[in-house]
Amino acid sequence: MSSDLSISPLQALDIDAIMAIEAKAHLNPWSRSLMRSNFGGLYCNFGLFDGKQLRGYCILRVVASEAELINIAVDPTFQGQGFGRQLMQYLIDNARTNNWSQIDLEVRLSNKSAQNLYQGFGFSLIGKRENYYPAAQGREDALLYQRYLEA
Repeated sequence: MSSDLSISPLQALDIDAIMAIEAKAHLNPWSRSLMRSNFGGLYCNFGLFDGKQLRGYCILRVVASEAELINIAVDPTFQGQGFGRQLMQYLIDNARTNNWSQIDLEVRLSNKSAQNLYQGFGFSLIGKRENYYPAAQGREDALLYQRYLEA
C-alpha cells in the first residue's frame, strides 16, 4: 500500500475516474447522469486517492442528522488492501464531526465481503428488501444495515 494515500471531497471533474471504477466494481453500474446527479445539495462524496489516482469512493446522502451510504466502491485491482476500511473509517469520523446520528445502507445479499466490512464497523442488520437489485438471473435481495453514532 502506498504511503501517499489521502481522502478528500470529490469534485465533478473526478467523474471520469469515478465512472471507470464504477464500471469495474459493480454488477449494475450507475450511469454517468445518475452519478452526476449525486453531487451537491444533500450529497457528500469522498474519494480515496493514491497520489493523484482515485482508488475508491463513497457517496452519501444526508438529511437532517441522518446519512445514507448510497454507493461505495474500490477499484477491484486494489481491493484487499484496506482501502474500503479506510473509506469507512473516514465516513464514520466525518459523521461524528458533523453530529450525524446514524448511517444507513443497503447491500446485495451476495456481497459477503461488504457485509463483513459493515459488520466490522458496528453496523447492525435491520431488515431486507426482497428482489431489490437487478441480477444476472432475475433479482436479488438487499440487506439493510444501520449504525447509530455515539456522541
